[in-house]
Amino acid sequence: LLKMKKPDSGIRVYSSPYAYIYADYLKGGKYEKIVRAVENRLTDLGISGRIHRLSQFKNLEELIDEDLKRGITTIVVIGDDRMVKDAINVIAGSRAVLGIIPMGGENKIASLLGIPEGAVACDVLSQRILNRLDVGKINNKMFFSRLYISGQRMPILCDGQYEISAMGGEVIVFNSDLDFGEKTSAKINPKDGRFEILVKPKQSFGRNFFGKKETQESLFFAKKLRIESSVAFSIFVDGKKNFYKNVDVEIAPAALKVIVGKSRRI
Repeated sequence: LLKMKKPDSGIRVYSSPYAYIYADYLKGGKYEKIVRAVENRLTDLGISGRIHRLSQFKNLEELIDEDLKRGITTIVVIGDDRMVKDAINVIAGSRAVLGIIPMGGENKIASLLGIPEGAVACDVLSQRILNRLDVGKINNKMFFSRLYISGQRMPILCDGQYEISAMGGEVIVFNSDLDFGEKTSAKINPKDGRFEILVKPKQSFGRNFFGKKETQESLFFAKKLRIESSVAFSIFVDGKKNFYKNVDVEIAPAALKVIVGKSRRI
């Protein structure tokens, strides 16, 4: 049984170090069987803990902050990539460890970390192999995968030393690669304390001496980026479109503590 004690502050402190936060879409019959299997397996492994179920009245950030105040040190999200990314934005830089039980939707982050879907992921949690991974910060908001900028011509200042620009093409700032190298041959490493920046100038239809299309992709490395613009421009942050004028981007080395599986790709 989950035991609680009540300190002088009035905040209940849980003896279990785990809290589990379920995505709102897991309610109902479609996922009922697999949710029950997960909860039974957690009990069998002795790692059950406090349970939350997200709804329109329960905010992920507030729940995680509340759990940290209660002395819970491992926050496990049960859901898809969208939920995991939201949790990373809250947990990165804190003392908490992130655990993942992928269920429903797209689960590229879990795949990268070697975590299988459903109840089997509980065994990964119990083995508790920890990795420390870099995260990116854009205007102090965390992101895990990448920034994508397209069709812009303003220069990007790298580490305060040199400028790059795609001249209307694409700039991709990688922290980690959830496409597993499908779109770039660059080695993306979320443990090296820097960004890999792929610059793809606007497509040229010219061909070289051998009849092949010219490619002008360039790869750069940096820890800090600065973009200034007189008008608002769009950046896709982990797939979400945002508008900015002035942007500061920096790496947060080893800011995320996460439980990974033996088959991880990093």
